[in-house]
Amino acid sequence: MFFEGHAAFFAVVVPIAAIAGSYFAGVRGAKIQARGGQDQASAARDAAEIAAEAQRVAALWTVRQVQVAEFIQSAREVSMSADGFYKNYSVEDQQSRRDRVSAAAKTMSLTEAEIQLIAPAAVVDASFNVARAATNAYVCALMDGPTVRARSALKRIAYGDGEHEVKRAALAAIRVLDDESSSHADRQEAVSAVPGLAEEHVLRLGDRRRGAPVRRLEERRREHQEAFKDSMAALVSAAREMLKSEEDVAPTVPEQRRRWRLRNSVASTAGSA
Repeated sequence: MFFEGHAAFFAVVVPIAAIAGSYFAGVRGAKIQARGGQDQASAARDAAEIAAEAQRVAALWTVRQVQVAEFIQSAREVSMSADGFYKNYSVEDQQSRRDRVSAAAKTMSLTEAEIQLIAPAAVVDASFNVARAATNAYVCALMDGPTVRARSALKRIAYGDGEHEVKRAALAAIRVLDDESSSHADRQEAVSAVPGLAEEHVLRLGDRRRGAPVRRLEERRREHQEAFKDSMAALVSAAREMLKSEEDVAPTVPEQRRRWRLRNSVASTAGSA
């Protein structure tokens, strides 16, 4: 009865309410769509930032890997070439070896400086120890190598197929050289009495300052080799840790924001309504 008595009133109010409801629904839907668009744009920015960071990390990884590998290669070249100075090569071979060591040492120094700028402290410290060990081995080889080569030449005479008197003189010289109390004159006399021993070897072995017992020279050589080996192992371990060599890292894909998905779904529903 109430509705029938006020039919004219409801005939005016109901259409107005319907229009207002439609308007406010449209406004709310537009706001939801706008918020969804903002979230979508924010998600896109996040994805771009993550992609840029991934590219930066990948580029840094590559630079680190290249520089450390080049440093390791050059340091090994210095160490191996230095060890050759203990062996009997010709003068030309020795000069060629010096040239190779010089080139490798320059590369080692340059890449070490680059590593100091791009690598973690553990790798920087390890590379410094490797460079120091390689340099020490090279300097020691330059100092002791000629003496070791001279002793090798003397031993070849002593234990070779030569005449008995020559071999006896060489063995006598070895005993004098191994006696740390022998004087410079005794050493010089002993090695000068060995027929067939080159003059450069006589001068080297007769000098008390440079003619240390061969066992001491060999011990020093092994110490430098072990120091280089240990420092290189530490560097490789630190570098593998830096490069995450034991891990299988997959590219990180940014997750779509759940709030954006919900709002976008609501906005789509409101728009279709």
